[in-house]
This record gives sequence, C-alpha cells and structure tokens, in this order.
Amino acid sequence: MKLIEKYAIRGEQCDVMKALTLLTKAYISQCGISMGLRTVIYCAAEPWQERLAWLDLPLSEMARKKPFVHLMPHITSEYDPDEYDDYDIAPLQDAELLNIGSHMIRAKEFDQTTLEVMSWGILKSFEEEKLLSQEIEVTAPDGTLLQGMLKKQNCSGTMVLMIKPYSDIGLSKYELVRDPRDLLIAGYNDYNRLLALEDKIRTLYPLYLSRLKECKTRWERHCAFDEVYGSLFDDMILYPYSLIKNLFGLDIRR
Repeated sequence: MKLIEKYAIRGEQCDVMKALTLLTKAYISQCGISMGLRTVIYCAAEPWQERLAWLDLPLSEMARKKPFVHLMPHITSEYDPDEYDDYDIAPLQDAELLNIGSHMIRAKEFDQTTLEVMSWGILKSFEEEKLLSQEIEVTAPDGTLLQGMLKKQNCSGTMVLMIKPYSDIGLSKYELVRDPRDLLIAGYNDYNRLLALEDKIRTLYPLYLSRLKECKTRWERHCAFDEVYGSLFDDMILYPYSLIKNLFGLDIRR
C-alpha cells in the first residue's frame, strides 16, 4: 500500500488526457498477455475517466455517459475495437488489486509515469462512494419552484430525490449529470407528462393484465410491462411502477 501511495503522489499531478493515453496503451499491451494486469489498468483508468467527465474537454461528454472501453478508441488510434474489444477483464478484490499493482511497480512493468498514474487511479478506486445529501433547488420553465436532494453523482449514475412540488420522487440517469438541477427539471416534466398519460395507461391496463397471466418469473413480468407500456416511458428518468399504482390505483407487478 505504501509503495502505491508513494507513486500516486506524483501521478495525481499528471494531465488527465496524458494519463488516460498512457493507461490505454498499457491496457493494449496486456491484451492476450495478462488478464490480471489488464484488469488493474482498467480499474485504475476509471477514476481518471471521472476526472475527465468533470472537465470541458473534447471527450468529457462521452466520459460522462460511456464506459471506459468505449473511450479507448477515441483516446488513441492504437486501440482497434475489432482487435481489442474481445478481451475482457476479471473481478478483483481490493487486496488483489493492491497486490498486483504493487507487483507491477516492483517489476517495472511500465514506464515511471504510467505506474504513477496507475497508482493514483488504484487509490481513488478504493474510495467509498459518497452518500450525498445535498439540497438543490431550481425554478422550472413554468415558474414552479422545484426542490430536491442530490443522493449520488458520478459516472455510474446521478440520483436526485424530488421533495417539492411532488414528494419522494426518485429521479436517475446512468451518467454523470454535472448540474443535478437539470435532472430535477426533467423529472418534474416527466411527472407532469405521466399525469397527462392517465387515459392511455388505463386503456392499456387490461392488455397488461392479460400478458401478466402468462408470466411465471419476475423477468417475464418486467418484459410484460415493457411490452405494453414501454413506448410511453422510454425516455423518462423516473420510475413508473410505483407511481402508476399510487397515482392511478393500478396494480403493477415487477
């Protein structure tokens, strides 16, 4: 651990795009060679990706929405998706990540700078996901004051709990939304759109019940909902299941 911490101090100062380029090339070098080393490099790159996501660089928007494997072809032309997308990574425990990372440093598997940025990424990957509870508010285009709590904000997703004007409405997007107030406005608009869809939702309910009778598993029930109602909710960021039940009194089974 101390060895990785020592290298990480210098790695933190590296330019984000340089760090991601070095790690992408290191990843490429281990395709067909070592899944363990490849996995450590990938894990170390993800915190650098999040750092990129908070900036306003050419790849920042993609970094907010896509996994690192989708970024690599854009970071360096050396990454050929047809050749390298077939290589996978493996789940590693924290202790394994540390042990392999330390071994890579001692064995000088890569140049000094690559090992430094890798070390910073490894340490950052150990940080527990912050449980946020930050109050946010914004005025909707129609003049309504919206209030909520920011619960999560990173590249794996952004979550907001709307408090006003509608209470306890969960809103989420599987990407880093830098201004969570945008999520609050989108959720408010979706809620109002859901209310306007009541007649359609009720009209389709008998068809939903008919499909539900054929379902034996939870997955089949989920598919039945998507088959009947999916087109109504495809681009919404709120969860429709409980809302349909609470607002319209219709039993939706998940």
